[in-house]
Amino acid sequence: MKCISENRKLNINKKIFEDAEKTYSITIRSEIKDFLGENSGGYPVKDIIVSDGEEYEVRVFMSLDESDKNYYILKPIDYFLKKTKGKIIPIGIDSGDNYYCVNNETGKVYYWSAGEDSYYCIAETIDEFVSLFE
Repeated sequence: MKCISENRKLNINKKIFEDAEKTYSITIRSEIKDFLGENSGGYPVKDIIVSDGEEYEVRVFMSLDESDKNYYILKPIDYFLKKTKGKIIPIGIDSGDNYYCVNNETGKVYYWSAGEDSYYCIAETIDEFVSLFE
C-alpha cells in the first residue's frame, strides 16, 4: 500500500482492529488495515480529490496512535460499526466532519455526508481511492 500522506503517526496500535473484529464478529479487510497503517493520522499530500466530476476535500486520515487526541480511530470506528452492523470502517475525514469510509464487505470507498447521513461511492477499491491523490 502506497503512502499518500505526510506527518503521519508512527506509533501504531493495530490492536484496535483485533478489538473491533471481536466486538462485531467481523474480519477487517487487509487493505483497510494496510491503508491505515501507512497513512495513520497523516495529512494527504493532495487535499482535494475529484471523483465523477465532484471535488472532495480530505483533511486527515484516521490515526492508529492512541495519543492522537483529535483523529484517533476508536470513537469513529465504534460509531460506524454500531450504526452499520459491522459494515463500514472510517479511514479519513474532511474539514466539515464528514467521513471517508470503506465498506468492509465490498471494499468500495464512500464519502459519508454527516448532515444528510448519506453515503456516496467515490471509488470501487482503496487502490482506486489512492490513485485519486496522484
